[in-house]
Amino acid sequence: MTKEEFQDLLHRHKSGKCSGEEIQAIDTWFAKISKDKLELSELEKGQVSERMLSGIRQGLPDVTERKRIRPYYSLIFKIAASLTLLVLIVYLLFPRITNIPSNKLAVILSSADVIEHTNTTQAVETIQLPDSSRVELKPNAEISYSKKWDDQKREVHLVGEAFFEVVKDSSRPFYVYGGAIVTKVLGTSFSVNASTDSESIEVSVHTGKVSVYEDLQHNKTSQHGTEASGVVLTPNEKVKYFVNDKHWVTSLVERPKSLPSSNKAVALVFSSTPMKEIIESIECTYSIGVILENEASYDCTFTGDVSMMELYDMLDVICKSTGTNYEVKGTKILITGRGCE
Repeated sequence: MTKEEFQDLLHRHKSGKCSGEEIQAIDTWFAKISKDKLELSELEKGQVSERMLSGIRQGLPDVTERKRIRPYYSLIFKIAASLTLLVLIVYLLFPRITNIPSNKLAVILSSADVIEHTNTTQAVETIQLPDSSRVELKPNAEISYSKKWDDQKREVHLVGEAFFEVVKDSSRPFYVYGGAIVTKVLGTSFSVNASTDSESIEVSVHTGKVSVYEDLQHNKTSQHGTEASGVVLTPNEKVKYFVNDKHWVTSLVERPKSLPSSNKAVALVFSSTPMKEIIESIECTYSIGVILENEASYDCTFTGDVSMMELYDMLDVICKSTGTNYEVKGTKILITGRGCE
């Protein structure tokens, strides 16, 4: 059978005019080509390709029908594009919302309402808050706060360590939420260290008075109706809150500083000054209570200028001169000794 005869046979098969024997011959040919690799010339390959394209074109709707269908495809494309954009927006924004730690803003209406900042440098960064209060943010620390504070309170959420200088405003208390505790002030300077991986949180006060208490709202183990425990700190005092045990340990800061209102250069220059007056000068300069165990030591005197010394260095000099010793007991300084003879 020639190629032309076989093509005529295929044409009649397509038209339904083949006999039973002819149909069997065609089936036999198709079975053969499914097993054998056909060797076609370039001309034959081109003819096969053209016939395939012709068949595809025949299966497509005519021009008028395609014009009628195109708007529907256009609508579907627009819907798909909108859904893709929506999914992309959710993908980008969702992690920012779900990964906010519990000690950050409790309610976020819009990311445009909140300022979030992380100190990614190795130096301390200074940030000015909406009320002109100042924050010194330590490396790796994070802070978040509302762009506009209401008329009742000022709130800041902290992860890490920062030093605050708060503008005094008696009508609007200042709150710092850090880990499991809240620090409340009216106007003062203090530091908070609320690292996420730490077993304790520490608050130190430089000036003013600070109230520190448990944040029951974010403490999952706290029972409903439980009253928050806490402490009140004054200058040069600090507290460490142990998260797991839920208890407080108060003490003095490592390097007590003189109060801004004190005149250290005058108050700490002594000339045959009795211990009683020396203790009063120290208490007024540092706002730290000093207890003299032996009343006989009140008669001891000291002469010297210790105004340029740190507190503990100063106490070393005074105690050696008067035959006494000192030690830190919580937030007080205890001076012991037999007294002057």
